[in-house]
Amino acid sequence: MAAPFPAMRVDHVSIAVRAMGPTLARWQRLFPVRLRRAPRPGYDGEFRWTDFFLGDRKLELIESARPGSFVERFLAAYGQRWHHLSLDLEEGALDRYAAALERDGLRIVDRGDYGGGDQTAFISPRTAPGILVQFWQVPGFRGEAPADYPTDPVAQRDGIRFRAGPLTLAVRSIDDALAWFRRTFPVEVPAPKRPSPDGSGDSLTLLLAGYTLELVETTRVAEGFHHLTIDVDPLGAFLDRLEAEGIRPARGAGNALVELDGATLLLREGARPT
Repeated sequence: MAAPFPAMRVDHVSIAVRAMGPTLARWQRLFPVRLRRAPRPGYDGEFRWTDFFLGDRKLELIESARPGSFVERFLAAYGQRWHHLSLDLEEGALDRYAAALERDGLRIVDRGDYGGGDQTAFISPRTAPGILVQFWQVPGFRGEAPADYPTDPVAQRDGIRFRAGPLTLAVRSIDDALAWFRRTFPVEVPAPKRPSPDGSGDSLTLLLAGYTLELVETTRVAEGFHHLTIDVDPLGAFLDRLEAEGIRPARGAGNALVELDGATLLLREGARPT
């Protein structure tokens, strides 16, 4: 669609899990997370959810609340993994924005109107670079973060500092994916694309309404959400903690890749307060 875009902000990235309680407990043991909402029923009765902050980054967990739910179907098809990216949208803008996206050829699904101005809709991954995107129209929202959201990106516990970094998407073509993002959202590209260190493809950082995403060009995996980067200082001490928990990270030079109940995390050496 043509600018101007409605006011929006990325609120959270969601992870579909089989059992929310154990997964939440694991995040709370391993990371200095701040719980925002205790587990509760979702808006349509099909799922339960909880969310929490790591620094200033919010993550959500969802689990099935009944047989045949969309979460159960998703888990049967894909297993535990990243589920969707959710954006808050300016009050009164969703119908107009969704109509403009549909005119551009995007498939808008799972609309819901919950009264008082609360509405939701999703962009189907069939007309996106493999990702499910949620819009939530928020009464009174004009683009600002809620007052109770943390502003410090660094969280720490027991002398270890953590800072959540970019959410990485695997794409077939950076140029095609970037063109899609530019048609669909207010984005900024701070630097040109660059070759990946292992020579497997290019990568590009972009800011979606100020939220950092990284596009990685690859044919090795399916398009879609790939990993969340978390800078950790000191990294070695935290990797020892993971191994004590029975988690075996794939260690590299100054980094490690770990799977935490469906969430792929790239842990890098070097969080520093800003």
